[in-house]
Amino acid sequence: MQRRSLLAAMLAAPATARAQHIWRAERPFRLVVPFAPGGALDITARLLAREMEPALGQPIVVENRSGAGGNVGAEAVARAAPDGYTFLISSPGPLAVNQFVFPSMPYDPETAFSPVVHVVINPVVILGAPQRPERSFADFLATVRSGRPVNYSTSGSGGAGHMAMEVLKARLSLPGPQHVPFRGAGPSLQALAGAQVEFAIESITSAAGSISAGAARPLAVTTSQRWRGLPDVPTVQESGVPDFDFASWTSFVYPRGVPAGAVLALNSATNLALAKPDVQARLFDLGASPVGGTAEDLDRFIRSEREKWREAVRISGARAD
Repeated sequence: MQRRSLLAAMLAAPATARAQHIWRAERPFRLVVPFAPGGALDITARLLAREMEPALGQPIVVENRSGAGGNVGAEAVARAAPDGYTFLISSPGPLAVNQFVFPSMPYDPETAFSPVVHVVINPVVILGAPQRPERSFADFLATVRSGRPVNYSTSGSGGAGHMAMEVLKARLSLPGPQHVPFRGAGPSLQALAGAQVEFAIESITSAAGSISAGAARPLAVTTSQRWRGLPDVPTVQESGVPDFDFASWTSFVYPRGVPAGAVLALNSATNLALAKPDVQARLFDLGASPVGGTAEDLDRFIRSEREKWREAVRISGARAD
């Protein structure tokens, strides 16, 4: 955890303790995961739920409600009673991206939720097929600029990887690679390993196994800093593209109108969990970097992310039917 975020967590804890005299959980919580079981968001939710329960004094029941790019689960939370017992774990889609991708939304992401805490950042990595000759980001650019037709796979249109690559192509006026979307990171990485596509771009969470098995070759990460699990893999920024910073991320939000004490209690429980060395180690194994901090930190972050993703959607042309 970054020093600033850890300090914020420490400062938030006393305020939360005071708030819990006003609001204290009296029954189990419901944590809605807006995607299917087994994915990175689901695994993160279940890991943190176990670690947060002692601080909250109640069980946390994880419920998967997938569909429409996360909108189904997010809508369920947006319409839930604002009593402090139902909250959402979200990636960028339901809170910062889908409103620019879908022609209509079942909720307003800018008004439907109360921010709680920024949980983790999930870096994204550009990958080459193991049979390919590319060994660096410079090699990738040389191949793309050569005029030879090449493709790249992603876990789906409109995701962080898809839009990061399309923004990169626009920034550098690249003629390719052409996008091949799959229904999930698994099929995307299988296509890469089988040389059905030349490149892929996926979260490190999804790609870690393929990288360690030699089924994918990391060429560059799209975040502003290197991922400590791949210390020899440079960032796109280091490779000559200024201010390029795209990542997936995870946060907790409540439906709008919950008691302030509930927000503080859930924020504190999350920060305490994220500060545990064993939790940090397990998140690292998932390709995630803990963040933490205050609800106000998350609110500012999501507002800035919406502006970034709005432009990314425009450039990528990602639109849902």
